Parts: sequence; structure tokens; C-alpha cells
Amino acid sequence: MLDTTVNHNQDSLRELIRLITFSQGEFSLILAVGNYGILRRQISEQLQEQCSIPIRELVLEQSVKTLYTTIVEELGLQQPEALMVSGIDSVSCIEEVLTATNQIREEFRNFRFPLVLWVTDKLLQMLIRSVPDFHSWSSCVEFVISSGQLIEFIEQTTDQVFAKVVASRETEFLHSSTLNLNKGSASYVELESARQELEKRGEALAPELEASLEFVLGRVADNCQEESRQHYERSLALWKQTDNLERRGHVLFCLGLWWAGYGLWHQAEKEQACEQAKVYFQESVEGLEQANRLDLAAKYINFWGDTLQRQSDWEQLKTVAEKALALHQTYSDPFRMARAYGFLAEVALAKSAFKKAQEYSKQALFLSSTASANIVNPSPEQETFLDWHKSFAQGWYLFSLGRALLGTMRTQKHLGQLQAALYNLETARAETKPHYDPELYIGILKELHQVYCQQGDYLTAFEIKQDQQGIESRFGFRAFIGAGRLQPKQQVTNPVLATVECSERIAPEIAASGREHHVNGLIERMKQERSRLTVIHGQSGAGKSSMIEAGLIPALERQTINTRRVLPVLQRVYRNWIQALGKSLINTLEKRVNLTSVAGNLDSTNLILEQLRKNARQNLLTVLIFDQFEEFLSVCSNPNQRRGFYEFLRDCLNIPYV
Repeated sequence: MLDTTVNHNQDSLRELIRLITFSQGEFSLILAVGNYGILRRQISEQLQEQCSIPIRELVLEQSVKTLYTTIVEELGLQQPEALMVSGIDSVSCIEEVLTATNQIREEFRNFRFPLVLWVTDKLLQMLIRSVPDFHSWSSCVEFVISSGQLIEFIEQTTDQVFAKVVASRETEFLHSSTLNLNKGSASYVELESARQELEKRGEALAPELEASLEFVLGRVADNCQEESRQHYERSLALWKQTDNLERRGHVLFCLGLWWAGYGLWHQAEKEQACEQAKVYFQESVEGLEQANRLDLAAKYINFWGDTLQRQSDWEQLKTVAEKALALHQTYSDPFRMARAYGFLAEVALAKSAFKKAQEYSKQALFLSSTASANIVNPSPEQETFLDWHKSFAQGWYLFSLGRALLGTMRTQKHLGQLQAALYNLETARAETKPHYDPELYIGILKELHQVYCQQGDYLTAFEIKQDQQGIESRFGFRAFIGAGRLQPKQQVTNPVLATVECSERIAPEIAASGREHHVNGLIERMKQERSRLTVIHGQSGAGKSSMIEAGLIPALERQTINTRRVLPVLQRVYRNWIQALGKSLINTLEKRVNLTSVAGNLDSTNLILEQLRKNARQNLLTVLIFDQFEEFLSVCSNPNQRRGFYEFLRDCLNIPYV
């Protein structure tokens, strides 16, 4: 097979050189067909070596909109003797690019050189089907890849993924884009194609390579779906046939993560999922210890501890935490060490050893705060980690310390501990983000509610109870919270578990109440250019605000309208409405478009209007939603006050894509 492939490719290469040579001084289109990047690079190198004519190369970006314009901009006034273009198979809007190419195909005759265009089999079929006129100009040269090269490609890809997983911090689940294997991307398609091609040829992969491939396919699949778990389980079964304990340990760890996430997203099965996660984490750590990879065992052991804490298995947690401390002292990592002290604090609390719990909690806080302060000018990855650490891990330490202080106060009648306990609990509440771990946040609120009730501060306790019920409803811990404005449903988006998009979902009550078709109708109306202004009216209490916040806004956040990302901005405050709207616009931009900041404050209508124009230039469709607008009429009773708003609204309607 190897000799046949080599001979075929040599014949094709000679044909390609002949076509380039005979097309000097005039335009010709040559389609070089090769399905794999490794093959295209190899042939391109051989072409440059063997062809006497210098060939300029151009790699297209994914964002390319037109082929002809891109080539013209790249070449300027120069006319090379030959041009070879690759990357068209990775272009995002490939159909639009092909359509535009066919429409202006005559312009290509302005080129006085042969154009070699690398395409895959799939893209070749698209050319034949979608742009037959342009394709009819072409000569086609096909290159094939050997089975050995396919196996080598799979080995290289899987080794690269394992290397990135090992090098990454365990507190961030690497996105498939970081692994260069987005589903649908050229590299992912090549990996799947390589496997299928080998199967077609009757070539079986070695067990270790097949196990590695299954692991990679599990990593790049959606980690909260069954597909991912099935790949991991097939990988694990294959690794058990080998002696590679290290890679088996990584697969076991990922299976533990899968079940940990499953328990958070499926509350009814939380206990069973937590047990499964614990088993996999334990086997991962113990296997890595057997492989003498104690550095990796140190990396993963805290996850074992976390599941034991959630199961309230205090004796086992104490053993694991002490083992973790020893590992973290050997492989110095203050963040991991702090987590181990946090586990010991929870064990002490369970045993009512409140003094010990205080000591462990304070040690955890000291280690984590010192380590955080030592990171100067953090990278984006470090910023993500520090945010998680502050909003989750450090929240646990503050929560533990607050409860330890309360325990000391109650058992030893040290009333002076109350303010310190409240301070730590309120700090934990302020710094903890519920979407990382809603159970932690709910636990903090429950403790605060109890303390304020005991102190007779019933108003504060009532407000905290409302907050708790709202969080429970948003994350699916509570089916219904009674009368009041509905909130959009939200998923747990802890970056440790998986790369689940932090997005809100339409509340099921909206669908159950028959309001979903109203939401869909509003969205359809927004797609029409002539419908720039929409008024939603109804009696007080009819559910307008609930439909907007729990239905329309989550739906818009998942939409693209006329290829534009939708940016819904909600306004409910009308006293100092300009400042309130500016702040709401900034917050929405930071949350939805990942802007770290907007230059200055948007504290005037001119600045807000300029930002709206900027949004339009950034391919955003801004939807301004003025809820409870009757409040504006009440607050701004003066006609001159109202005029300013009406003029602002008029100016907004004159801005495209608002």
C-alpha cells in the first residue's frame, strides 16, 4: 500500500508541476485534492523543491469573506509566477465565499498566473454542486495518504492533547478550541476521517492508540453529554488491557469529572453520581501513585476530597486530606494546600472541634490570599483561575471560618465572636458566585438567615430567605417560588467541570403557561427591519416582566438575528435613568461580550448613543428593553424631563441595529 501511495503521489506531483509550467503568463485554476493537513504540507514542500518556478503561498484565515478580494489584497500590484492557496476548507462562511467566487469568476482572468487551490474531497463536491461554472475552469490533481501516515497523524494528535491536558491546571477544563479540535473544525474532521479511512482499509489501531483516540474524542465532545462518557468508558476498557497507568489515570479523572458535573446538572441523581465520581477519582489517584506519578496524584487528589466532603464521609476525608497535604508539601502548590486545609476544617466542624476548624480555615485563607497576591499581571488563564478561586474555594474557607466562630460562640458563650462570624459569612456571600457552586451559596445564605433570625433582625433574614429561594429556583433546586417575577433558569458553569457555556435558559414556567409563543413572536418581530419599536402592554400582574426576564432575554441571548449577536439591555430604574441605563449597558457588555471595561462611564445620552453606534460596528444588535415603563411616567412628571427621554428614544431609532 505504501509503494502504491508513493507512486500515485509522485505521478500527481509531476502532473501538478506540468500544469503550473504550461500555464505561465496566463490564468489557470488547478485544484489539488488532499484531505489531510499533514499530506498537504508534505506535497507543498516537495512541490517547492522540485518545481523550477517559484510558487507563492497564501493561507486563508477563517474569517475570509471572498477569495478574489483576499488574493488581490495579499498580492497588491505584484503578479507572482504561481500562487498556491490553502485553508479554504477551514473558512467559516464557506458557502458565501464560494457563491461570491462564482459570481465574480470573470475577475479571476485578471490574474496572469496559475492558481493552485488546495481542497478536500468534501469541498470538491461543494464546488461541483454550488459553483459549477467556476469549477468547470479547473484541472484536478488528487493526492492520497498512506495508512502509516494516517496512524502517525492520529498518534501526533493524541499525544499533543495528552501533553496539553498534563500541562494544564486541573481547575480549568480545557475547551476543545484550546486543543485545536473544535467539533466541525478541519483538524477534528481530519481526525474522524483518519479513523474512518483506516477502518475502510481494514487497518486496526493498536489498543493504546485506540484508547488514546477514544479519550481525545471524549474530551472534545460536550462533556455533559452521554457521548463524552461513552468515549471515556471505551478508552478506559482499552487502557485496562495495557500497562499504561498514567494515561489510564487521566481517563479515570475525566470520568470522575463527568459524573461530578452530571450530579450538579441532575439533582435527582446527585447521590449516585457523587458516588461514581468518588470511585473514579480514587482509582485515578491510586493508579497514578502506582505509576510513580505522585505529581499528577497531587494534581487530582483534591477532587477525591471534594466528593468525600459532599458525601459527609468525614473519616475518609480526614485521611485523604492528610495525604493531600503531604503531596502538596512535596509538590509545593499553596492553592492546593489551602484546599486540603479547607477539607480538614470541614472535618473539624463535623466533629464540633470549633477551635481546630478556625485554625484550619485561617490557614487556608492565609495560603490562598498570599498565593493570589503573588500573581502579578496575571495571564487570561490565571485570571480565570483566580476568579474561580476567589468565588468558590475562598468562599468555602470563609464559610467554614464563619461557622467555626459561631460554633465557638454557642458552645462557650463567647458573644464577641458574633460580629467576626457575621463578617466572614457576609464576605463569603459577597465574594461567592452562585453559578460556580449553588449549593455552597445556598449554604451561606441558610447560615446567615439563621443568625439574623436569632438576633431578631427579621427584615434582613426575610431578604436573605428571598435571595435563597431565588437561587434555588434559578438552579433547579426548587420547583416554584410562589407569586413574584420569574427568573431565567441558569446552569452551573464551574470551569473545573467542563466548558459549558454560561447562558441562561427560558424558565419552564414560561412554556407551561403558554407564553413561549409570545416570546417567539417578539423575536420574529425583531427580525423585521420595519419593526424598530415594540410596545408590550397589559394589566399589572399579568406577567409582562416575567415574560421579559425569564423568557425573552434568555431567548435573545441565544439568538443571532441577521448574522448579528443580540445584546438585550434591561432597564427598570427611571430615577436618574441616564446613569442607570449607562450602567446597565456597561454591565451587559462586560457580561455578554467579554469586554473587560468600557472607556469611561456612560453618564450622558451622547455617550450612550455613541456606544450603541459602536455596538452596531461590532456586529451587535442592541435591544433596549424598558420594563415597568409606567414608573418613568410617575417619576418624571415634568414634560421637560420626559422630552429628554423621548428625544433619546428618537435618536436610538435612527441608529442601525438598535
